[in-house]
Amino acid sequence: MNSIIPADNNLLVFLVITAAAAFGIYSEHKKWFGKVSGILVTMISMSILSMLGVVPVASNPKVEVDVYTMVFSYFVPISIPMLLFSSNILKIIREGGKLLVAYIIGAIGVVIGCFIAYLFIDLGEDSGNTAGVIAATLIGGSVNFIATAEALNFSTNPLFTATVAVDNFVANLYVLLLFLVPSLGWLARFFVKPKEENLQESTNDQERTYPITFERIAVSIFIAVAIAGIGKLLAPLLQALFNTPLNLSILIITVLAVAAANIFPKQLKKLEDTAFSIGLWMMYMFLAVIGAATNLHDILHIGPAVLGFYLVIMLIHFILMVLLAKVFKLDVYEVTISSAANIMGPSVAAPMAASMGQKKLVTPGILVGILGYIIGTFIGVTIALFLT
Repeated sequence: MNSIIPADNNLLVFLVITAAAAFGIYSEHKKWFGKVSGILVTMISMSILSMLGVVPVASNPKVEVDVYTMVFSYFVPISIPMLLFSSNILKIIREGGKLLVAYIIGAIGVVIGCFIAYLFIDLGEDSGNTAGVIAATLIGGSVNFIATAEALNFSTNPLFTATVAVDNFVANLYVLLLFLVPSLGWLARFFVKPKEENLQESTNDQERTYPITFERIAVSIFIAVAIAGIGKLLAPLLQALFNTPLNLSILIITVLAVAAANIFPKQLKKLEDTAFSIGLWMMYMFLAVIGAATNLHDILHIGPAVLGFYLVIMLIHFILMVLLAKVFKLDVYEVTISSAANIMGPSVAAPMAASMGQKKLVTPGILVGILGYIIGTFIGVTIALFLT
């Protein structure tokens, strides 16, 4: 089914994406939907538009949308350095501890949920490999989905397309629900009190602020593109060196950005507010495209087994995190952000942290998400080998 706006009409497709991002940001600023996040509004808006056929569906492999490809290829690697201008290695160690603990709990929940789902839901003759691929993508992300599928020769399996469709649909739905968790009062008793030091607002009233200027915009973008470009240049070399199918570019870009922030803290401090604003907008654009990946038409044409498998894993994953939150002194934001890093990766965890006002959790959110890139494929393949 062709969309009203053709896939090759790049300017109009880009217009809709920017409109969805602007609508989300403006609605949050104006409090149109109460406590509902602007990112949530952006993703829902694009999901509706894609399902109604206004814009092309991002998850349709038969349709090449240059604008979607551009956003995936450039916006994420450029925005990550901008969100990390304020990062500091000591702060990462100190502030990332709880998020790392929460992430590990979430990964364990995915593994346990995978085995429970395997016991009760039959995915057919190749169910072991299917389970491994699903576990990999829920621990790391789409990178692990593809890598694990290739490692297990799952890409030619009839369930591959169905799993891709369900993965997009359920993961998007789950992340949307995560944004609602902090507003659910009845869950508050499971978490410790939110930590004030993670709030976006500075606790130091005497700290000098630097306004957004034309020069700072230009320099911020230049530095971010330079870091992203170097990361993209080094990635294939390191991938060949370590003989890994994983895309190491995001990891390298993050390391370079953190290194720059620690080597030149005073210089980048002046660019922090400018870079963060631009980077967050680019993340809104990326999540608008993620919203466009939801395709209910594909979901309705597949059996409920794969969908049920995903739902069981996510339910066990979330329940385990909530039950252990008090034990490990986790607040609701640490749980939701780390859970997003599990299910959707660093590109979702970062803007979620920023949108929730947890600015100091942006860097840990990205780093624990990247940890998923590293371990997700290994865990997925291990589960598949065990169940096969």
